[in-house]
Amino acid sequence: MQYQKDEIRKSIIEEAIKEFDCKGYKSASVRNIAKNAGTSVGNIYKYFESKEELYESVIGSVYHKVMDYISQFKKVELNDKAEDIFYDLLEKIMEIFDDNRLELSILLNKSEGSKYENCKTTFIDFITRIVTEVMEYELSLQNRKIKDNFIIYLLSYSLVESIAIILKEKSESYVVRKLILDLIDLFFKDVLSKLEYVEICREPL
Repeated sequence: MQYQKDEIRKSIIEEAIKEFDCKGYKSASVRNIAKNAGTSVGNIYKYFESKEELYESVIGSVYHKVMDYISQFKKVELNDKAEDIFYDLLEKIMEIFDDNRLELSILLNKSEGSKYENCKTTFIDFITRIVTEVMEYELSLQNRKIKDNFIIYLLSYSLVESIAIILKEKSESYVVRKLILDLIDLFFKDVLSKLEYVEICREPL
């Protein structure tokens, strides 16, 4: 019966989440997942061809959902509304944190050995680029440009690492949300005043 198959698949995924959360992708055991799901290893491979495919079913949709929102900002034209759009997208990403805290914690903390093991670098690079572009726009209005965006990279790195710790240590979604928003405010409020910049030389008309 299809109902029974759906229930078995659901049970496998639930136990896989627990196993990946406990041991990480690299050390997770399909045998343990099968045992805890009340099925056999052979039966798991009827639903998922490999541990990698099982991990993809747990993590993939959440990762791609975050990346879809990230890609939306790439299409935004930088102007005085860009920062508002960024925070709108951030709010959508926060909703993913609310609904998928555990999967995101696994993604950020337990992906070694999987195709997602460099996801932190992807997120850090995105935040660095977006904040840099917004700051460059703000400075261009003053005929200035950023001399070095290394401090933005450091702040972005610290934010992503901090989010990984929060998701690992805190389970209440409202606590996670508040901590992340507080960190964003702490790290990036008045970041423009912390940057080194140079004056743009304008050619005389």
